[in-house]
Amino acid sequence: RDDSKYIAYWNPSLIADAQGDAHFEFKAPDNLTGWHVLVLGATPTDKAGLGEGDFKVNRPTEIRPVMPNQVMEGDKFTAGFSVMNRTDKKRHIAVDISAEGDVDAATPGTLRKEIDLDPYQRTTVFLPLTAGRVAVNRETPEGAIAFKATAGDATDKDGYLYKLIVEKRVDLQTAAFYGTTDNGDVQTPVAIPKDIRPDAGSLSVVLSSTVVTDVAGAFRYIADYPFLCWEQRITKGVMAANFAALKKYLPASLTWDKAPDTLKDTLASAADFQAPNGGMAYWVASNERVDPYLSAYTALSFGWLHARGADVPAPVEDKLDAYLQDFLRKDAAPDYYSADMTASVRAVALAALSRKGHVTLRDIERLRPQFKTMGLFGDAMLLQASLTLKDAPGRKLSRELVDMILAHYNQTSGKMLFSEEENEGYARILATPLRDNCAILSSFVAFGREADQKQYVADTAFKLVRAISQDQRVTGFWGNTQENMFCTTALADYAAAYESVAPDLHLTAALDNEPLGTAALKGVDAAPVTLEHEIVATDPGREAKLTVKREGQGRLYYATRLAYAPTDAAATATNSGIEIRREYSVERDGKWLLLGEPATIKRGELVRVDLFVSLPAARNFVVVDDPVPGGLEPVNRDLATASAVDAAKADVQWPAESWWHHFASWIDYDGSFWGFYHQELRDDSVRFYSDYLDAGNYHLAYMTQAIAAGDFQRRAVKAEEMYDPDVFGLGVPGRLVVEDKN
Repeated sequence: RDDSKYIAYWNPSLIADAQGDAHFEFKAPDNLTGWHVLVLGATPTDKAGLGEGDFKVNRPTEIRPVMPNQVMEGDKFTAGFSVMNRTDKKRHIAVDISAEGDVDAATPGTLRKEIDLDPYQRTTVFLPLTAGRVAVNRETPEGAIAFKATAGDATDKDGYLYKLIVEKRVDLQTAAFYGTTDNGDVQTPVAIPKDIRPDAGSLSVVLSSTVVTDVAGAFRYIADYPFLCWEQRITKGVMAANFAALKKYLPASLTWDKAPDTLKDTLASAADFQAPNGGMAYWVASNERVDPYLSAYTALSFGWLHARGADVPAPVEDKLDAYLQDFLRKDAAPDYYSADMTASVRAVALAALSRKGHVTLRDIERLRPQFKTMGLFGDAMLLQASLTLKDAPGRKLSRELVDMILAHYNQTSGKMLFSEEENEGYARILATPLRDNCAILSSFVAFGREADQKQYVADTAFKLVRAISQDQRVTGFWGNTQENMFCTTALADYAAAYESVAPDLHLTAALDNEPLGTAALKGVDAAPVTLEHEIVATDPGREAKLTVKREGQGRLYYATRLAYAPTDAAATATNSGIEIRREYSVERDGKWLLLGEPATIKRGELVRVDLFVSLPAARNFVVVDDPVPGGLEPVNRDLATASAVDAAKADVQWPAESWWHHFASWIDYDGSFWGFYHQELRDDSVRFYSDYLDAGNYHLAYMTQAIAAGDFQRRAVKAEEMYDPDVFGLGVPGRLVVEDKN
């Protein structure tokens, strides 16, 4: 058996005959279980009825897998299969288990065991295994173990096929260098770290005739982004729409097959994050959680989606517009907004509403007292709003705003950036200098669409593109979702308006004396070319030079990337603005005992996980991500099948040696409005989220249960600012040993 399903049959429209009878038949899946059948009948008028029944699918012999939720290569575990005698006679049953695939060669991959089972008795047969190294496959990050188990005697026999995913112990890190030149060769020194895996990673150079190619990393980043508050959802949805629009500028190797579904799911979930007053919230859709900037950004995003032809839900958009218009009329904002922050958010609202013709010159002039103090981002948004007026006063105001922004430029060799001093409160509206510069670029491009205005900002826009393109982080993308969204939009605006000279280049790349290949780039629509050297056994510790020789005319954009996987995890904690600690405790004889290293427990025991976060200063949008090792399963008190008693044990006292006793001011989960208030319990990780945290000490806890025996890796717990990942804390990794009850 290998076809197990939660739903055996579904028919949404079964038509009855003239006598009111309807019939259906289906093939039951392989599950050996009881099935509940619900049938709803309705007439074209107002009559309805509900019928229900049940049936069972059984065998005299039943075999089921008993496995960890997940394993990584190197984990030692016991693969179990539960065997049951479903007859009224005692039976002598032979059990055969085989395992193929990513299994350590030193581990026996087969087991035969004969057992005696009384009527309706169940027992579990275990095969000890060590997950082997995953076979090299650069398209999939994991391998698998294929199990085949049979159990039976001369009267009956059951069999089961089961696939267990084995994840690689690979956390790729990427170092990158981006550049551009219009003449001469390119030479990049490369130093490959010594302690890395030889079966993962690569050194590559991406050659392109257009700066827009640099957005490839941003799409990968957004497509795989793991945290999904509303801002991140709407950003992912807009990026999914932009993906189709910018497809011709992206590498052929970059695919996002789920982009249409991502956009559809984003718009479908919009109402879930809209509060009754029409504003938008990051996680919980209540009036007190509404964020004015998030609401204005959502309206701006809806405008982008309209431009891409997306069908934005009208009820959500209408309520949102009403909220923003009310926000503009009233002198009301969160008490943590300064007057200038409020003005900046109002500017974003005006930029969004202006696209629908809802903004007049008077609306913009109301903010004149804050023109020079609201910040560059707000000024860029006002510039976009003023450009929609299409009259002489609007043109005059647009030129005034351009000059006001230009007064803040800082120019270096070939680059231009705009800078200003902002207080820390602006982080509450997700402000970053890079986002400001990208908004300015889009606004300048819009200003330059008028023929008599284009030359006024053309040189500035070009130098700003260079600065933005070279401001990517070493991972190949910008720092957070806001930056990736505004940067890709701005670069797309620039490419459409200013890249008009078609290059004609022939390029040859080599790593020292090893040729990597050649590329011909003719025209700005030429497909980018990636030349790659995969990491091999002789590469760790190597120093080399990557050279690109060029012939022909035109500007060359290039990105050299080294992706590598360190061989070992950090053994000490890291405090880069956030301190985080993790403790495992087990309840024995009515007391909680703090577990050491390795943490050793028995299968079936409850394990309490305590996370302690300490902040020396206020932090914004902090997420705590705690990987759950194989062998443990979180207890979710929200599920009807979970033990409320077991889940509630996360609320009891801590062991005497716990870090809890080092401070007296711990703030628990949901203990204050500005604290951790949203959590996700998954099989592979537990995550806690917050919008804003004051300086102080925070405590988080959850319960798990040991469900599988083995020796598992405990990856380090991590806390980070989602919009500034350089501010983070990393705990200490370790091992979890789960012993069998016997």
